[in-house]
Amino acid sequence: MSGRGRDAVEVRVDPRKGRGLYAARRIEPGERLDTAPVIVVDAADCRALDRTVLSHYYFHWDGDFDGDGRGAVALGVVTLCNHSPRPRARVERNYPAQSLDLFALEAIEAGEEITIDYGCELWFEAVE
Repeated sequence: MSGRGRDAVEVRVDPRKGRGLYAARRIEPGERLDTAPVIVVDAADCRALDRTVLSHYYFHWDGDFDGDGRGAVALGVVTLCNHSPRPRARVERNYPAQSLDLFALEAIEAGEEITIDYGCELWFEAVE
C-alpha cells in the first residue's frame, strides 16, 4: 500500500449508525487508505449472500448490477465505510489484483468519518 494508509484509519462505533471508519490523523486528498483483497463470488452465490448478514458488506464486482453480476467480499476495513451522498472517499475496483482500493476524495481531519457513496438503491434510511 502506498502512502501511510492503514495508520490513518480506525474503526469506531456511532450509536446511530453502528461501526464505521474514522480518520486517526489528517488524511490528504488522493491518499490510499486501504487495499482489501477480495473473494469474487458468482451471481448465484450473491443471491445466497443476500440472505445473510453479509448482504450489507459485499460489493458489486462486475456484470449486470441487478442480475448476473458477480460480487466481491472484501477482506479489509473498506467494508466498514458507511454511506453518504456526500462521500469523503471512493472505492476503486482493481481487477488484475482482485482488490478494492479506498482513496480519500478530500482532506479528512482526525476524528471525522470516512464515508463512501454505495452507488445503489439504499435498503436503509441514511443518517448523516
